[in-house]
Amino acid sequence: MSTICAISTSLAEAAIGIVRLSGPESLPIAKSIFRGKDVEEKPRYMHYGHIMRGDEVIDEVLMVYYKSPYTYTKEDMVEINCHGGAVALQRVLALCLEKGARLAEAGEFTQRAFLNGRLDLPQAEAVMQLIQAKTNLAYDVALTHLDGDISRKVTEIRNVLLELMARITLAVDYPEEDEEEISYEALEEGMRGVASSLERLLKNAEKGRLLEEGLRTVILGKPNVGKSSLLNALSGHSRAIVTDIAGTTRDTIEEKIQIDGLPLILVDTAGLRETLDPVERLGVERSKEAMERGDFILYVLSAEDPLDDEDRKTLQFLKDREYLVIINKVDKELTIDVEELETYVDGDNILYSSLLQKKGIEEIQDAIVERTLGKQLSLGEPLLQNQRQIGLLKEALHWCEDAISDLEQREAYDYIEVNIKGCYESLGQVLGENTPDILGEVFSRFCVGK
Repeated sequence: MSTICAISTSLAEAAIGIVRLSGPESLPIAKSIFRGKDVEEKPRYMHYGHIMRGDEVIDEVLMVYYKSPYTYTKEDMVEINCHGGAVALQRVLALCLEKGARLAEAGEFTQRAFLNGRLDLPQAEAVMQLIQAKTNLAYDVALTHLDGDISRKVTEIRNVLLELMARITLAVDYPEEDEEEISYEALEEGMRGVASSLERLLKNAEKGRLLEEGLRTVILGKPNVGKSSLLNALSGHSRAIVTDIAGTTRDTIEEKIQIDGLPLILVDTAGLRETLDPVERLGVERSKEAMERGDFILYVLSAEDPLDDEDRKTLQFLKDREYLVIINKVDKELTIDVEELETYVDGDNILYSSLLQKKGIEEIQDAIVERTLGKQLSLGEPLLQNQRQIGLLKEALHWCEDAISDLEQREAYDYIEVNIKGCYESLGQVLGENTPDILGEVFSRFCVGK
């Protein structure tokens, strides 16, 4: 296998930058350009010296040699800690290429870790999730994936399927050897257990998607009820203009924040009302579009105003969505009919606030997190974020459901086994088995030095 090299840190100005080599010629190349102590004598230690092109000093560096198989790629590796910035790094990289290394492709270091058995595919994909994590919680989830939580769960499910297929094979091909006769009831019980496990993983995948993409949270309500004040309160600064004039917000305004590790894309919208103003009417239409595309709705009402037909129409829409109703301005006289409101929405989803007095904001934040991630997010079950993995789990569940249907209809065992095997193989693809066609796509998303 060839020896690869790449710059593994940013080219921006910094104190230190790293050039990385992996492959059988890593050590010979490093020794040929390094003037200092023999790095081979003491692997995994930093050695001070200089990178040289003949008698020309290229950079003053610290070099580390990692001996296979105890490395990231399970190959010999060398890391050259140079001065940061583009010039030093590019000069050292160019010298490594002159000495016989080739430039690594995107993600090739991690791809070699996968091909050499250091990581399975979900763990390799977790490396990219770590790099791209935008919140502490997303980072913690990626760490659990790197530790193999997805792989362990998928392997556990596959072992159940393998046992069921072995029992079917024994019953069909060697009936006289079957010590404990297989039954449709036992197979169905096993497959229903598999289906339940897959459904739990997919349910948690929605939480994983929110951690990766963010919860698109749309703030709705009539003009001047406090929508922009809520946006400003949640984001912690004055992102939207707040006045007593109705219709100030003419278009949707987006702001990215995080609450307890949950990334939110807050969308402030124009007030929902009939208007003759063509610009405001366009804003109202965009508000309705945002309402359709939102993951979560914050519907703001004023304590001073009774419900009207526009409110009732929107409240009907909320029944099939994730939402909170916020009665704002509770520092004023409570005119709104809460009993009527509770005929449209669950009373547990109604919160009270006075955004002017900064009251109720923490309760709103806590309720958003609780209704999306749960009261206490457990990392005991994998939270899948990767669309490739999610797609394959859905495919596996489809095979599983077909097998259960066949079992209910008492189809022949060998016919049922086809669906069980389909489920088993789909889960194998999650782990990276028999997936050469998608490996290039997976690792192409990595930076070159990873």
